[in-house]
Amino acid sequence: MNIRPIDKEHDKKLLLALHCEVNYACDTSWARELPYEEYKAKWMSTSQPEQFYSAMLETLDDPRTIAELAEDDDGRLIGYVWSTFADVPDYALTIAEIRDFYIAPDYRREGYGMRLLAYVEDSVRRNGANLLRSETGAENAASRSLHRKYGFEEYRTCLEKRL
Repeated sequence: MNIRPIDKEHDKKLLLALHCEVNYACDTSWARELPYEEYKAKWMSTSQPEQFYSAMLETLDDPRTIAELAEDDDGRLIGYVWSTFADVPDYALTIAEIRDFYIAPDYRREGYGMRLLAYVEDSVRRNGANLLRSETGAENAASRSLHRKYGFEEYRTCLEKRL
């Protein structure tokens, strides 16, 4: 597995597509009633893709930020991760948060998710983090399972009611 920084110009379209897939997998059941292609068309027609990408680019000003792609030896995408840092001096905490995490379907259940999480953990530790957080959808069983196997514990639950 080869890991490289994102290329802000050349990887934008790919990153937006990956983020949309992550959103869909982690969204509420009623949002996932739409077929993925309809969901993607709607999301891409909103201001959200640019807001997401701008937010990611802003975080790159912090040299600790991880925004990287994992590829196989032939250059095929294995996965992607974006992680940011927040310092909480009053509690002597430096929190690294995985903001986006993706493993391509052909590489799932092959250990690549664990390897990418290990890479992230090692990177954030070297950059001073003493807490690593990640968020996923309540119904994203594969992601929840991967996180639990890697040692993550639930610390917060978000609830919503469709009106």
